[in-house]
Amino acid sequence: MLKLTIILAAAVCILLFLCFVHMKELRSIIVQMRDVSHKDTNVLLHSQRGAEKKLINEINSLLKETRTIRAEYKQKNHTLEQMMTNISHDLRTPLTSAMGYMDLIRNSNISEDEKKRELEIIHKRLIRLEELINSFFELSQIVSSGKKPQLSEIDLIGVLEESIVHYYDDYSCRGRKVIFNCDKHRLKIASNRNMLMRIFDNLIGNALKHSAGDLSISVIDSDSIRIVFENTLGSEEISIDHVFDEFYTTDISRTKGNTGLGLAIAKQFTELLGGSIDASIEGDKFVMSLVFT
Repeated sequence: MLKLTIILAAAVCILLFLCFVHMKELRSIIVQMRDVSHKDTNVLLHSQRGAEKKLINEINSLLKETRTIRAEYKQKNHTLEQMMTNISHDLRTPLTSAMGYMDLIRNSNISEDEKKRELEIIHKRLIRLEELINSFFELSQIVSSGKKPQLSEIDLIGVLEESIVHYYDDYSCRGRKVIFNCDKHRLKIASNRNMLMRIFDNLIGNALKHSAGDLSISVIDSDSIRIVFENTLGSEEISIDHVFDEFYTTDISRTKGNTGLGLAIAKQFTELLGGSIDASIEGDKFVMSLVFT
């Protein structure tokens, strides 16, 4: 009887010791979970004991998954905010142009024929503005959902020529012109027309604001499609390593109304379409190259 009592007492002591150890380990886990939940950290929970270690592994798996989801959400939210800023920049361009021609009609003594011509230009700018507004929802969905843009077979030459026409008057009034070099009348490519149009608009508009002389645009179709925009450097100093950075502009005072987003938008959209873009300075020339495979 005495031996049985001693054995039971020993078993109880062992059980109490194990309960104490488990409670201590659980308290440690609770403290770790509290720290992890209140701090922005990538630290995971840890335990040296077998049973608790299995629980810790499951909790750590959930933590990793939660952190991945949180990081993706932050990235999508940042990208959506960036897209909103980019869209605002693009909408402002045709609107500002239309308002400029409206002021010209209202405050200048021009003939009726000239008024008709200016009104036609305004009409084209407003149509362009409508196209941008209509594409806003589609583009915001592409970025926020992470989905690839919807592609269709389009004529790249036709889209590029349309962008050049949009800027014809802006270049002409400055005594400049856009020289288009291409030995093909049509060139089919799987792309998104609205995004491709915006890329070309931003590159041609950037050359108008920040370069001198004529703009040369060449399309080279070989193993890949390469579109080269080349113009003479203006008086502004360009940091070639930062031309694609958001809000980078050579006009520090922003008196020209430039937000520094044009090339950043072009790069973002080019990459969304599976292409690449780079910039270089060759002598007195500033060269932008688009490549689509």
